[in-house]
Amino acid sequence: MGTTTITDIPRKGSAEHDRFGLMAYEKGLEAFLRGSSTPITVALQGEWGSGKTSLMNVLNDDLCNENGEFYSIWINTWEFSLMRSSNEALLQILFKMANEVVKLTQTAGEEVIGSIKKNLSVLGMSVARSLANKALDGFGDSIMDIFNKEGGNSIADLREKLEQQINVCINKSQNKKGIIFFIDDLDRIDPPVAVELLELLKNVFTLKHCLFVLAIDYDVVIKGLKPKFGELNEQNEREFRSFFDKIIQVPFSMPVSQYSTKNYLIDELKGIGIIDSADLSNEKLTNDLNKAEILTIGSNPRSIKRFLNTLSMIKCINNACDETATLNDGEREESKETRDLKILLNLSIVGLQVAYPKIYQLLCLEPGFTMWDDRIAAKMGVRQIDNETKDRLDKFEEFDELWEQVLYRVCLTDKHLQKNAINISRLFNMMRNEIKSVVSNDEESSYETSPEAENNFIKEFMQEQMSQAFVTSLSSNDTEPLAYDAVQLTHNIQRKLYEHLKQTYVDAGFRAPKVKTTNGRITTYKIFPDLQIWQNNPENHKIRIQFRLQTKQVLAENCQQYMPVPPPPLDKFTKDDVSALKDKALPLFTGFFKLCETIAANNCYQLWAERHILDGKLKFLLCFDVTFDNPDAFLEEQNIKFMQEVIGTIFDIGFQVAKM
Repeated sequence: MGTTTITDIPRKGSAEHDRFGLMAYEKGLEAFLRGSSTPITVALQGEWGSGKTSLMNVLNDDLCNENGEFYSIWINTWEFSLMRSSNEALLQILFKMANEVVKLTQTAGEEVIGSIKKNLSVLGMSVARSLANKALDGFGDSIMDIFNKEGGNSIADLREKLEQQINVCINKSQNKKGIIFFIDDLDRIDPPVAVELLELLKNVFTLKHCLFVLAIDYDVVIKGLKPKFGELNEQNEREFRSFFDKIIQVPFSMPVSQYSTKNYLIDELKGIGIIDSADLSNEKLTNDLNKAEILTIGSNPRSIKRFLNTLSMIKCINNACDETATLNDGEREESKETRDLKILLNLSIVGLQVAYPKIYQLLCLEPGFTMWDDRIAAKMGVRQIDNETKDRLDKFEEFDELWEQVLYRVCLTDKHLQKNAINISRLFNMMRNEIKSVVSNDEESSYETSPEAENNFIKEFMQEQMSQAFVTSLSSNDTEPLAYDAVQLTHNIQRKLYEHLKQTYVDAGFRAPKVKTTNGRITTYKIFPDLQIWQNNPENHKIRIQFRLQTKQVLAENCQQYMPVPPPPLDKFTKDDVSALKDKALPLFTGFFKLCETIAANNCYQLWAERHILDGKLKFLLCFDVTFDNPDAFLEEQNIKFMQEVIGTIFDIGFQVAKM
């Protein structure tokens, strides 16, 4: 059995193979540091796992070896921050740096060493007093405030002694011209502490012959400066930037987007057994696999390693399952194209699990992604898009189909997804095209060219592969049905009903009412002729939506031609079910009663009307209730059409009453 895991260990030096094509950047940065005037500070910027430590190791190996031009002092800030307060950690880092400088000289007299230790001791006592005060009264100064208040002379003396020792160190060497301080893992400590350390370095170690290479990102500095400047906004953005520019002379962003990940990915996929030696020469397969990885995981080395380890674990478990299963008799051997497609789909699905869990959740709801529609969007609780946005999306090939626009709507719910929406759409389109290509080329398949048949084939392929990739997340088969977002479900039904009503009653000026929540019940009330719609809380896992239209009051004497009314005097409130007057009802309710007969045997629907009479005036309340076990049924086309028919009939009555 081959290797099953890829370890996340930084590159140790330039002798180790460069697998991401960074040599040009490494050599360029080395040349820059060799020719730099001192003091200078370079910040290596990049997210976790982007290769900052590996780059520092290479610089250290090339510039600070036995024959190199610089001495090296390496400080891992993470080690000092463990189990210490921020001020204690910063003081220990300062001690470490000063002690390492003294060690380099090897000739420092006892007087000099004693003086440096005394300075550090004074600063340490100042910090200790501050910590004690903080314990007593709950307040404490930053380490720089402490030094400036109580240790100003000690800092000046310390700088002078350190500078003397550095000069001695450089003068006694024939080939060394400076010291490079490598400060690693600043992005792993608390951002305010990282910012204090930057200030400490600026005040204590800004010395001739000193170069600093820091692993820190500008985003860490922004977070660390919030206690000082508040939240970043347009008004104070310049203050944040000025602080960074004051400390950091040269920002170097890790060129993650330029990393050559294909060779690394393919080599490791072969190493863990996802592909074999013959696949290395299959350019289409390797290009597709690399594209799928880039569209999901990206170029961050640590993320790629984590992704590969996930693939390897899934493969090991699936292999174990295969060994305990019995192959079906007569199972035909799959074609190479089908086998390659399954590898691509497996990599793509796992990539979605790792990089975009919410999109994977959407895929679990409906593996046939080309079938995504408003029903699926309602399950995900995503809002509708307006016509202007839809028209704009129609101009992009990534979002010009209904299923793509559902994907876009889900992406709008998360900034990370929104930023990567185009890449996600391109991944799904690549999967669709590859499935279509394999199925259409299969001579033994009964492939049809109809959209419905195409969608079904896509769903079958995706379901099979998702069942193989469930280990690190929920599979489509194991996923509990998601609860509907009640407001979104109501919005979706409203939209479909109102679109129909607007087309039927062009002059009515219909507009969908906003949905409000009152005492746990979602409801709206609108003046006639708007439709009232609300959803009750589910009972016994059933979902119930009620439609009400209440007409305006009209004089009862004007209604005789439509509906018999009691004789005068009409001086009190009466409420009658209109169905009791079915035999006497005139044309106003003809269509209404026919619909009542249609749904009499269907427990999902209830339709009735009431007449309210008070003080010689009459009004109708028209009621239609829909109850389903499964909320999906609300958005099935046949049920939507029936609801549109019923609501249309209700509004016919409402308009006639309005004309009385």
